[in-house]
Amino acid sequence: MNTETVSFEISQAILASLKVGTVELASNIRLLAAIAYFRDRKLSLGKAAEFAGMGRMDFMDILSNKGIVVFDYDESMLASELDGIDQLNSIR
Repeated sequence: MNTETVSFEISQAILASLKVGTVELASNIRLLAAIAYFRDRKLSLGKAAEFAGMGRMDFMDILSNKGIVVFDYDESMLASELDGIDQLNSIR
């Protein structure tokens, strides 16, 4: 997998205010960016979890704890899914 490095400068005063080191800050920024890109539908759940550096289930737990809807169905999509489930059940 090809990768790129993204870096930026941050003052020591901000690090001190946040009471975090650079490694923890980088991890937090990755997570926050992954959440934002997922919420804005720029990344899928799997890609956002990968961007955050964690598995899907852990990422889904974080989204849930933050009140972010993981599966966003409107009524017509839900009705279609339920019809599909009914059809599968009738085949069995």
